[in-house]
Amino acid sequence: MLRHAEVVNFIGEERLRRLQLTRLRGLAPGLRLSDSLLILGHHPGLLELGAGVHLREGTVLAFGAEPDGFGTIKIGAGTWIGQYNNLRASEGGDIRIGAGCLISQFCTLVGSQHAHASGTPIVRQGSDTKRRGIVIGDDVWLGAGVVVTPGVTIGEGSVVGANAVVTRSIPANEIWAGVPAQKIGERGG
Repeated sequence: MLRHAEVVNFIGEERLRRLQLTRLRGLAPGLRLSDSLLILGHHPGLLELGAGVHLREGTVLAFGAEPDGFGTIKIGAGTWIGQYNNLRASEGGDIRIGAGCLISQFCTLVGSQHAHASGTPIVRQGSDTKRRGIVIGDDVWLGAGVVVTPGVTIGEGSVVGANAVVTRSIPANEIWAGVPAQKIGERGG
């Protein structure tokens, strides 16, 4: 039954993935991490999870790769991250999400991007060093399908509408939507 190298390899990789999830579940009390969480390029110390964080099915946590380096992902207490989200950090492109946030499904947060100067193929260029990292304050809600680009800060208490593309920072307690995202209101008390 275990004569096929592909089967043996799959079983070994799955065992290591499950051991990694078990270790991560011990980072903070009340963590709820889906068994289908995909973790790429993780090394100890690159992920920080607050108490009561939920990471739902199909979510990808990517920490970078050689030669561009690795970044950190920090998620504050009580934050809920829905299904099939894509969080991609790299060296200098850390992602920090505050406490009590709601990140709906199919959102993409990319902490850095490739440089794209003309004359050199993009695949041979390193990371763009002008815009890096993402900071999301406490009590932020990102609607389904939101994309947050490198160098953006979303202020505490802000709301971003579904399918918006956030290319610039958002002040606290504002409501933004659209492509590119722009202010459409303020969060009332």
